[in-house]
Amino acid sequence: MKWFLVVLLSMFGLLFLGKGIELWTVLDQVDGNGIGISFLGVEIIDRVLKDRIPSYAFGFTIAAAIPILVAINVAIKLNIQKEKKHPIV
Repeated sequence: MKWFLVVLLSMFGLLFLGKGIELWTVLDQVDGNGIGISFLGVEIIDRVLKDRIPSYAFGFTIAAAIPILVAINVAIKLNIQKEKKHPIV
């Protein structure tokens, strides 16, 4: 069950990172009206001007680090607990 949590958190982190990278790459292709930003089918904001897109991209990129760090922490704790139960001789 705990490994499921690790996988789930990693997937959310990768989705956040993917959205951040997508916003960084479309920065040069935005017209004067801006773009709409949605995440996992939920519209976050309907119009973001071109000069505000880097702040959203940075936010998604940083938000990706949080679930990934938590997943790494849980995985390390699981490995430590496993080694305590079954020490390598």
